[in-house]
Amino acid sequence: MRGFLRTSDTLLSLAPKITTVGRENCDVTIQSPNVDLQHALIEFCPEEGCFVLQDLNSAQGTYINDTRIQNAAVRLAPFDQIRFGYGGAIYQFELDEVSNYRSEEHTSE
Repeated sequence: MRGFLRTSDTLLSLAPKITTVGRENCDVTIQSPNVDLQHALIEFCPEEGCFVLQDLNSAQGTYINDTRIQNAAVRLAPFDQIRFGYGGAIYQFELDEVSNYRSEEHTSE
């Protein structure tokens, strides 16, 4: 299973195990003053077969579906809306399996 973060013009592939998000030296680099140097991480949990998002105690916060997460690890669901920093760009979490299912469902109509 592969995970992705999608914006209106970009599709970012998540690393197989851990993806770091921040302004510098991270797998996903977001150039915004509202994003900390090391802001959050997204980890694949093989035991549960899911991706988990953890805020790294960032100053501006990490939001899932407009709810701020703080000092917690939150399981991501397909199509969750994620923002790194208050008022930041919205990233939609997607899985390759869900995208394939949606494509098949759409073409069968």
